[in-house]
Order: sequence, then structure tokens, then C-alpha cells
Amino acid sequence: MLKRTWKISFLSILFFSFLLSSEVEEEIIVEAKKVDSISDWKEEVSSTSLNSEEISLIDAQHPKQVFSRVPGIWISRGSGQEHLTSIRSPVLTGPGACGSFLILEDGIPVRPNGFCNVNGLFETQTETASSLEVIRGPASARYGSNAMHGVINVVSKSIEDINTLSSNVGPNKYTNFKSSIGDSENWRINTLFSSDDGFRKESGYDQQKFHLKNKFSYYSADATFNLRLTNLNQETAGYILGKDIYKDKKESEKNLNPEAYRDAYSLKSNLKFLWELNNNIVSLIPYFRKTRMEFLQHYLPGTPVENNSHTSFGIITSYVTKLDKIQFTSGVQAETAKVKLEEFQKFSLTTSTAFNNAVRPQGFHYNYGVDSRSVAVFFGFDEFFIGENSSAFGDLRLEHNAYSYDNKILAGNSKDDGTPCGFGGCYYSRPEDRDDNFDEISFRLGLQKEVNLLTVFSQISMGFRPPQMTELYRLQKKQTVGNIDSEKLTMLEIGGQFLSDYFEASISIYAGKKRDSIFRDAENFIQDNGKTDHKGLELFTRLRINEKNSLFFAGTFQNHKYDFSTETSMKEQIISGNYVDTSPKTSFNLRWLNTLSNTMKFEIEAERLGSYYTDAANLHEYEGHTLIHSRFVYLYGNNLRQIIRVHNLLDEDYAERADFNAFGGDRYFPGLPRQIYISWEYSF
Repeated sequence: MLKRTWKISFLSILFFSFLLSSEVEEEIIVEAKKVDSISDWKEEVSSTSLNSEEISLIDAQHPKQVFSRVPGIWISRGSGQEHLTSIRSPVLTGPGACGSFLILEDGIPVRPNGFCNVNGLFETQTETASSLEVIRGPASARYGSNAMHGVINVVSKSIEDINTLSSNVGPNKYTNFKSSIGDSENWRINTLFSSDDGFRKESGYDQQKFHLKNKFSYYSADATFNLRLTNLNQETAGYILGKDIYKDKKESEKNLNPEAYRDAYSLKSNLKFLWELNNNIVSLIPYFRKTRMEFLQHYLPGTPVENNSHTSFGIITSYVTKLDKIQFTSGVQAETAKVKLEEFQKFSLTTSTAFNNAVRPQGFHYNYGVDSRSVAVFFGFDEFFIGENSSAFGDLRLEHNAYSYDNKILAGNSKDDGTPCGFGGCYYSRPEDRDDNFDEISFRLGLQKEVNLLTVFSQISMGFRPPQMTELYRLQKKQTVGNIDSEKLTMLEIGGQFLSDYFEASISIYAGKKRDSIFRDAENFIQDNGKTDHKGLELFTRLRINEKNSLFFAGTFQNHKYDFSTETSMKEQIISGNYVDTSPKTSFNLRWLNTLSNTMKFEIEAERLGSYYTDAANLHEYEGHTLIHSRFVYLYGNNLRQIIRVHNLLDEDYAERADFNAFGGDRYFPGLPRQIYISWEYSF
């Protein structure tokens, strides 16, 4: 019955939008920003936006390439379209990693609470976006669960945008085709088709992305319908093993897991109604989402296959009112989701240790469903003037998340047919049916002062991340109940922004403490008593040297340290005061842009990632790397341009990510060698 309700809800939204489609009224830019964009989160306060020109110039094969221009964020490239994220944090892996960052598309979360995808950006359309927005630091007070370390918002092209067709070709049979076509009044369709054989053996992918945007009027409301589809079919390559083995080009091309794959599909749709009533803005956004993913867990003995899927429906309402000396925002967000997860090992394990062979049985390891519900109310104020050129801003959110877990096979740590495993029981443990609830309050409060060309600010904020369903119900060994609470991060921040015609600069200095951090202990139990400290400085500058030359710099200086001591399931010793592994202390991006003439433009970019420890005990280290990239743009008349891109110009040997554990030793995702891409873009 519920499945049928989801289908009816989605089809109703789809039908309703086109049924009501009519001649478009004049767009109200302020309203659109309040819904699609996160620009109402004060731009001076740790918020950065990349525009469509930068996105088009880079034409990234992977999100890592474009986000390297933003201070405080590192998208660590994995195999194909896989990635891990860092925003004012280490690159988080394992339990506690997923869901620490909120990913939005036009202001709407791409996944329901508790069911994150650690590779969440491949479900978005970054390649055809109008802008990419990043909030660094806790933003749960406005945007809710998972906006603990930060937010990424992918803003789609407006219907009024120009039409473009483009294609890009490169090594390893890489090709893409992008289009953005519309009538500039009522509708726009954005597409991406890309294919890559990969520079490593059997590591290619094919992906397709489609976005339909339709605008119409309904009585006194401006309405927009969005329909998004993504599909990814990927052959996955895992780590290569051995100290500094990434420096050997032949070894870097190997794939020790040629059988690994990932197939992922997503569908998202929404309707956005906007009303302007005097100085008030009212929005109503019902949305529907559906995902399905299958992948081989090549990193586990026995290589089980995971199938997960979800169907969700939600609504966001907001009300913005502008008074003489203050602006108020309030709203409600509610959603419900139906989640499924299966993990199945097709063959008996016979090639590992006697222990692994016995405790990792053939058959189902997990098979469960979760019905989740979430409701939140939020309030905010801005432009509250408290003195000459001084103002206050703040946000408050109250949120309730509930999970109803249904185990579909035998509970406990036996085989799926009830047969016991040797060595004291199977590795996998399934809890009995249960319900879990999490109630959270998050806040932000800040002050801002403008002095001529300088704006200074200070703020304190708190973000949270409820436990993910896999942390609660995907237990191991002796554990029968996952009693964990939400993670919480409190952060204090000061900074400023200077803006003139020839020079722009912004700086943020922050210090934060995360409590109830989730990890897996030496008994392989998921615990929530971890503590970490986070401090850093982020800097961005733009110097306009003259009419033709500009310099850009984005720098990050950070310390992320453990504030507790324990031993993990990987036999690593966490010692209070140690650096959290995979957290470079420095990184920067330096770019020189030269407009040679009206028809030619040249850019050279230096990307530096500093050294970092690869284990919690701080006994092993990756030395870091510096990469040089260049781009040359040539215009043929007013409509056609050609771009030549060279990534890793000096053919540096480097690792996209380095890791160490007691069982595999030094492990690396090798970096790409020199790559040359040629693209053409036609606009009309």
C-alpha cells in the first residue's frame, strides 16, 4: 500500500506541474535565491560560491577538480566517481564518516536523514550547474541533520540561461557531451553523458544525467517543477599496496580488484511554489526522491554484494518577512522514507584465514528495512541592526528523527539459516526489530560590523549528525544493540572580508569541539564516546593586477586532533593529542588568469596538498604533493569556443589518498598522470 502511495504522489507532482503550466510571469530574483540558493546564509560568514564560468572552464571529470578552489574543503578522489569529503575536518572514513556533510540540490537534501551516501556528489549534477555553493562549519541550525561540518549546494541553471552544446575528449577514451537547451521563458533541459575507460585496468565508467526544469504560474504563485535522473555504471579499482608504490607508474595502473563494480541510479522531483506578499516571501516545496545502488564490497573477505534503495517524500515551507531593522525567517520541514538494505555473499569463503573462512558465511549477512520520519521547525533573524553599521544574526532549529527497523531474517550472529558459525559466532550480527528516536536542537548566533570596505564578524554555532541506519542496525560480532547518540560539533569563529575594485580578501579563524563522535572500538562495537578538536584558518584573496591579469589564492591551515584515547577495531592506538589521520595541516590553490585578448584567455593553477598522517597513532605519513594545471581558451566569433586543458602538467607521481592499517600496510589511490583534454562549446 505504501509503495503505491509513493508512486501516486510522484505521478501527481509530475502531472500537476504540466497541467498548470502557462505563460511565465517575470521572475522574482530575491524569491528564487531564498529557495534554490543558500546565499541567504551570510556570504561574509564562511560561505563560498563558484560560478558557471569557473565550472565550464574546468569541465571537471571529478568533483575534486572544481572544489579545490574553495578553502577549507577537500574532495578526495577515489576510483571513478567515488570520493570522500572533508570540510573543516579530516577525510572521514568508516563508521562516523557518512552523513557528516549535507549535500543539497537547489536547497533540497539529496538523501533522507540517516541514509547517507558517502559518495553523495555523484547523485548530483555538478557538471551542468549554474553555481556550486559551500558553507564551511556547522549549519544545522538552518539546514538540519548532517550539516555538521558543512554544506554543499548544487544550484541548477536558470531557465533564462543561454543555450549551450559542448563536448570534451581526452585520454583513456574519455568523452563527454553536455547540453543546456530551453526557450528562456518556460522550460530548460540539462543533460550530461560521459564515458571513461580509466587509466587503471578495468576501472572505467559510464554515467548519464538529465534535468528538466519547467516554470509556470498558478494563481498568484510563481511555480517551478524539477525532474532529475542520474545513472552510473562503474568498474571499480581499489587500493594499491606497498610503501610509496604510487611512484611506480606501472604499479599505479594495476587494479587488484578487477571484479569490483558499482551501479547507482537516482530520481528526484519537486515542485516549488513562491508567493510575494508585500515584503513577505512564502514558499512551499513538496519533493520526491528515489535511489537504488548495487556494489561489490571488494574490500571485505568474501566480497559480498550490497543492494540498497530508498523512496522518500517530503515538504519544506518557509516564510520570510522584512521589517525596518530586522528580517525574520521561519519554516517547517517534514519527510518520510522507506529504506531497504541487503548484503549477500554468493560463494563460500575458502581462500582467507581459518577465522575469516568460518565467520564470513555464504548467504545473507543483512536484510532489513527501515521506515524513517523526520520533522523540524526552524527560525532565523538577520539584518538586526544594533548600532551604527552593526547587526546581529542567528538561527534555531528543533528536529525529531525516528527510525522503525524491521529485520527480515533471523536476528543474532548465526548464518541466515540459523546454523552457527565457528570461532564463537558469525562476524555479522543482526538486532531484533526496534524503534529509535533522536531529538536535537541546533543554533547559531553572530555579530557583524561594516567599516568602509571591511566587514568583520564573529559567530558561535552548533551542528549535529544523527546516527546513520547502518551504524545502528548493521552490527558485527557480539554486539546486539547499537546504543549510540547523535554527534555534535560546536564551533566558535571570527573573520572578516575586504572588498574593493582591485583587491578582495576574506579570512576565517575557527575552533571547534566534536563530542559523541562515532567509531568502532577494539571489540568491533560501534561507540559514540569519541572526542575531537578542530582548529583552523581559511584565507581567500583575489588581486586584479591590471585589466588582463588576476591572481587568486585559496589557503587552508588546520589542526584536527583526537581528544580521547582508545584502541580501534583496526588495532590502531588513538592517543589524545594526536592528529586525526588523513587531515593535511596545509593546502592551497594558486591561480593566475591572463586575458590575452578578446578571443584568448589563459589560466595556470598550482594545487598543493600538505603532508598528513595515515594512521591514528601518527606513525605513518604521506608526504603531500603539488600539481600544476593549465587551461587555454580560444573564441571563434561570438558563439564557439575551444578549450585545451592539461591536468598534472609536470606529470607528478602522487596519491589521491593515502592510508595505513595493521592488516594491509601502506595503501594508496594513485593519482592520474598528465592528462590533456580538448573541448568545444557552442552557445546560441
